[in-house]
Formats: sequence, C-alpha cells, structure tokens
Amino acid sequence: MHLSDFLPVALLSTLGLVSASAIPARANGSPALTWHVSDFTTGCSPGGCAYKFNINGVETQNTPGFNTTCSGTDTQKDYKACDDKQVQAIIKPETYPMWNIQVKHVWDGGVGEHMTIGKTNVTANTAKFDIPVSQEYGVGAN
Repeated sequence: MHLSDFLPVALLSTLGLVSASAIPARANGSPALTWHVSDFTTGCSPGGCAYKFNINGVETQNTPGFNTTCSGTDTQKDYKACDDKQVQAIIKPETYPMWNIQVKHVWDGGVGEHMTIGKTNVTANTAKFDIPVSQEYGVGAN
C-alpha cells in the first residue's frame, strides 16, 4: 500500500472525529448578532444588589430569536436562567457605578447544541443598551 492510498483515508477519519467536538464557531462577534436590552434596573441593600432587564435577540438564519426578562442578584455564582430558559444571565459589579452584564443563549439546533455569549459594561443608570455577541459555539452529531 502506498502513502498516497492511506493519506486520504486517515484525513477523512480525523475529520469525522473532529466534527463531534465542541469547536468555537467564531471567536469574534458578528455585527448581525447584537442583543438589545431595555428596562435595566438595579437595587442594592447591604446584602447585595438585585437586577432586572428585558432582552431581545433577533432571529437569524442560524440562530433562533428570543424576547425575555432576566432577573437575579449579584451574589449568584453562575448564570441564572431568565424567563426563557434558553437565555441565562449574570451580572458582576465593577468599579461603582459600573456593572458587567453577561448573557448566554443556548439552544438545540437539531443536530447538536449551540451557544452564543455576549457581555458588556454599563453604568447603573443606563436603562437601554446593546450587548454584542462575542463568542459562538456549536457541538454537532455525526
């Protein structure tokens, strides 16, 4: 057997293994993927701060749209599901009055799970802003 006979089979076998792995689809955000936030509010007490906001993601060819409300506290350790369970959020306090808002959208694309993540910093009194999607991931089945 010659190397030229073996090489295409080896490459195809390797590609088959890679397709089932979690691979970032895009490391940088797409201008078409921007989520719109409205009615962002925070309220703080000695025990921590609570947040609430509405978020809308427009449907694209590859991404389902959503329109939901997110709420939680800055004391939560991980993302918290919004009213639409496919959307999750977490906020982290920065130097007052800044907040770091992170949102994750996870859905089943029919052949595997997909996830997009966006984040931005805003001041406490900013009620309306956009969150650019900065990471996209997908896991497909063979």
